Amino acid sequence: MAVCPVECISFISDEEGFFYPTADHRCTNCGRCEKVCPIINESNFISQNFKQFCVAALHKDTNVWRKSSSGGAFSAICKAFCNDGDAIFGAKFEGFRVVHDFVYGPDNIESFRKSKYVQSDIRDSYNKVKNILESNKKVLFSGTPCQVAGLRSFLGKEYKNLLCVDLVCHGVGSPGVFKKYIEYLEKRHASKVISYTFRHKKAKMGRFLQHIIIIKLANGKRIEDSSDLYNNGFIQTLFLRPSCGKCIFANLNRLGDITIADFKKKYELLPEVKGYENLSTIIVNTEKGAEVFAKLKEILKIYPANLDNVARDNP
Repeated sequence: MAVCPVECISFISDEEGFFYPTADHRCTNCGRCEKVCPIINESNFISQNFKQFCVAALHKDTNVWRKSSSGGAFSAICKAFCNDGDAIFGAKFEGFRVVHDFVYGPDNIESFRKSKYVQSDIRDSYNKVKNILESNKKVLFSGTPCQVAGLRSFLGKEYKNLLCVDLVCHGVGSPGVFKKYIEYLEKRHASKVISYTFRHKKAKMGRFLQHIIIIKLANGKRIEDSSDLYNNGFIQTLFLRPSCGKCIFANLNRLGDITIADFKKKYELLPEVKGYENLSTIIVNTEKGAEVFAKLKEILKIYPANLDNVARDNP
């Protein structure tokens, strides 16, 4: 959609709420959309010459850790790369839709924190990224590997002032199912849902609980649910976008300069790390990523990790 010179492409949702591109009568068959499609042209952008390495990490600021899904890696990377006037793109809730948007400066990323297990609408983010890059400001773009692939293919060249951060992605959940689920909650509780938060952090009897949902209702009620139906269905891959099942990006040929994820099996792999806090995985994929990583030691507690273990535990 972003590359179309006559703006004839729009996105129509199917019965599952997933958006698919449709070209109208204005299409001139120029082929530019096909040329930048990262699925058709996967060989054009996947390259790996850098010796990857990975670590586990925990933010030194406990308040930042509490606001994050994992160890706070995203917040730290934003701080290490961006100044107040630089742009940071990420996924946020807009009502109960998940959309891509941007803010200026690492102090304004609150809405991008926390997991959002619904596919985000990229909207016009790619054109905005390009315009900001061309104004010589830095841009940090975070998203799923396919979204990062789309951006790189759309831009068509490398920018020194662009840092791409991709996720180890489980797949994207159905916007349609999530919308129906919010409606179900409102009917069940006879009150409007004000907010729905994934991955609330809580420790109970010395054990860290990862998947607690917090639901706030208009009647003032706050629900804390460790067996939320939508969350459990997403984890069990019951309503992912169909293409996620054959994702070409689910491997170590990463498209981001840095890849972030949960760090799995902490107690088994890092028995020397005390405390119940969950950690982030950080995989460094490029020289640019390594330059940013060098600054992270001031912000994060860093623990060496084995890339083979990370790949094994993030299927």
